[in-house]
Amino acid sequence: ATQTGNSESCALDPKENLEKRSIESEVINVDNFQPIQFEHNSIALLLLSTWGEGEPPDEALDFYTELQNIEPNSLNSLRFAVFALGDSDYEYFCHFGRQVDKLFAQAGATRLCELLECDLDHDERLPEWTESVLEQIGKIPAAAQVNN
Repeated sequence: ATQTGNSESCALDPKENLEKRSIESEVINVDNFQPIQFEHNSIALLLLSTWGEGEPPDEALDFYTELQNIEPNSLNSLRFAVFALGDSDYEYFCHFGRQVDKLFAQAGATRLCELLECDLDHDERLPEWTESVLEQIGKIPAAAQVNN
């Protein structure tokens, strides 16, 4: 989810690295995706920006509302990681990423790695996060990495 395009451009790095390891991946904007659809996926990498005073980007408002209402334990088979982009000049730095991370865990999903919050240094921090995520994905049996 992005307002300015930063998280969208960041999403290409993990995708390229996954494909180099022959792991099929797809970049999807959350305005085209409902949280319940994660039930049909085994891994979700979420690159999310926070806008203004802690709000999700405009295109992520519906996704966020639906995620807040998702049933507990409905995402038990999902592994996820959140890369949160923000601007520390704002009081609610990376708030949207923090909220999504918390809501996924409450829905039963398992973290691949801890939430990584990035200020304007997201380009420098992305390789570190991507490598951490790929390391954890490498520990998952191949059969569990494919979509159900």
